[in-house]
Amino acid sequence: MTLRKVLFFRRGINQQTETIREWFGLKKTNIDLQVYDRVLVYVRFKDQQYFNSVEKTELYFEPGSTIIKLFRNVPKNDMEMLFPNTEVRMKRIDKLLIGVPTAVGSLFMLVTKLGATLLLVFSVMAFWLGLSDEPANIDQASLVALAVGLGGLGGFLWRQFSKYKNRKIKFMKQLAENLYFKNLDNNAGVFHHLIDAAEEEETKETILAYYHLLIAGKFLSITELDKKIEDWFENKYSCRIDFDMQDAIDKLVRLGLVVQNDNAFKAISLLEANEKLDILWDGYFEFEGLK
Repeated sequence: MTLRKVLFFRRGINQQTETIREWFGLKKTNIDLQVYDRVLVYVRFKDQQYFNSVEKTELYFEPGSTIIKLFRNVPKNDMEMLFPNTEVRMKRIDKLLIGVPTAVGSLFMLVTKLGATLLLVFSVMAFWLGLSDEPANIDQASLVALAVGLGGLGGFLWRQFSKYKNRKIKFMKQLAENLYFKNLDNNAGVFHHLIDAAEEEETKETILAYYHLLIAGKFLSITELDKKIEDWFENKYSCRIDFDMQDAIDKLVRLGLVVQNDNAFKAISLLEANEKLDILWDGYFEFEGLK
């Protein structure tokens, strides 16, 4: 095991239905999957001392290093594919599709093309070993037939082995493509991605609070506004959430986008809000002129 520590963090979960085709597309099966919206993987590899002790020199990573990866839309049952040392294994049906034709084909070639020649060879070996008193002679034609037959058998087995390797390569290609399109960021980029996502969520939270106060057109308490937004999510998107209203109201108060009457709040007009935000935005980037 090359890994010292592995941690998984996930955010968001939803249900999806996928259709699986079996028996060469003749049978379709619908399965329900739990899919994680975001999955962060933290991996720390073992130190160089461990790899020296096991005499492992060919490494595709730096011993003792740490990697962080961020993925999206990962099925719960496929979490193992996110490990950096994942190995592709063929299903039993895939092994049978290759193994059974190989065994049958090999047996057929032995019986039809090599049967008589092999029987003659076994007779000669039995005479040499003293297991039989009847001598048997192998002429040049029999040796040529045996060589041709063994060559044909070897070629047939090589073709079947190549099919096995190509099928395994196909599975590895599918795994690589799947991870490529699910990967969002790596290492330091993961932190930038998470910070950007957190800022977006804070902005959305504030906009939602302001919007519902604006369309209400009256003073609402934090409890009333919280219920109003949660009901809106449930009715419009069939999604039940626990909205953090206090944090959103604190931002609106700090930005001056609401007026307060005791424990109730009312949104200022959209025109006033735009003017306040424009002044605030310009204040962040003061230009003192060229020196």
